[in-house]
Formats: sequence, C-alpha cells, structure tokens
Amino acid sequence: MGHPIQRIPKPDEDPQRRAADRTLLLTRIAIGLAHEGKNPLHNMVLHLQLLGERLRDGERDGAPVEGHLQALRDGIGRVDAVLKAFSDLASPERLQPDVAAAVARAQLLFGFEARRGSVAVMQRGPASIPVRADPAALCEVVCHAFLAAVALARDGALHITIDIDGPRARLEFRAEGAAPRRDDAAPFLEALRRLAPSASAELSADLAPAAPARLSLSFPHPR
Repeated sequence: MGHPIQRIPKPDEDPQRRAADRTLLLTRIAIGLAHEGKNPLHNMVLHLQLLGERLRDGERDGAPVEGHLQALRDGIGRVDAVLKAFSDLASPERLQPDVAAAVARAQLLFGFEARRGSVAVMQRGPASIPVRADPAALCEVVCHAFLAAVALARDGALHITIDIDGPRARLEFRAEGAAPRRDDAAPFLEALRRLAPSASAELSADLAPAAPARLSLSFPHPR
C-alpha cells in the first residue's frame, strides 16, 4: 500500500525553510555544472587539436574538417543550453510558467545525477504545456521532484509523463529502480511537499517498497 503525500492547505511561508530548500538545489546544480560543462569543453579541446593538425597538413576542405567544426558547434550549444537553464532557475520571475519547459530545464541541470545513478530517463508528452502557477515555485517544485525520482530510480529507469487531464496539467514520475536510494530522495520529497502549494500544485505519491515509486503533480491548466 502506498504512502500518499497530501496537499498542504497553504504554502510554507517560512523564509529560512524556503532558502534551505533552494540551497539544496543550488548545491546539486554546482556539482552538475562542473560535469555538464567539463565534458563538452574537453571534447571541443580535442576537436580543436585534431582540426589544427588537419589544417597544418593542408587539409582545408571536405567532410573531416566539417565534422570537427560541427562537433565544436554542438559543444558550444550544449554549454550555452546548460548555462541558460541555470540562469532561468536563478531568475525564474521572467519565465512563462510551463510545466514541460520546467521538466526540460531540470533534465539539463541534473542530467549528471541520472547518469551517475545509472538511471535511464524516458519522457513522453508535448514540448510545451502552460500552467497557472508562480514561475519560481514551479521551477523549484519540478527540480525537487526530478531529483527525488532519480534517487528512487537508481540502477533502473525513470519514466516521465506530461499530459493534460481536463482543466489540469499532469506531471508524473514513475521510478523503477533496482537499488532505490530512499534516504537520498527524502530531502527532496520533503521540500516538494512544502513547496507544492506555492506552485498551485496538487501532489500525491506512492512509495510502496515492492512497487515502482510514483510521484504525481497536477497544475491548473489555462484552457
């Protein structure tokens, strides 16, 4: 039998608690940024070296040179996307509240966490679903949910579904972990429970030990 997390009647307005929840995210982002930036930068250094060797050898045209140039473009695009996602989280007030965009942002910022935990992430649903929610709270709630789900999906798979159910947009995480880390998930689950009402979200969870863990968030959807 699952252990539901009930919706809280009103948002947690304790500023110290809110700052602690945000610091929890920023600490994980700092670790992730070091890895997410390092890999494409190392790849770009390698391709610059190979490109330089080809140019020194007089090979200025053709597919080999273009391949290195494309790898450089891809690396620059990757770093730019990660830095933009971090900027969006740091200043979310200017964002349009969109639950699908929030999930994409969380995957960019915390993809390293999934890879480190050997979690295969699969997602289905539209690329954009606007919701009626505070953009800052929406951003943080989705990030906490993603990190909790990754911990519960360790050495397994994480299925993310985003869809519209009548007047609400629904986001579900189904974690099928072979070695779930419930202790690692706990701080993010607690933050999620506190912050969900601030994002106008209804939250439920099924964390039964013998079944895949499920986290479900629903938000008002503007028709």
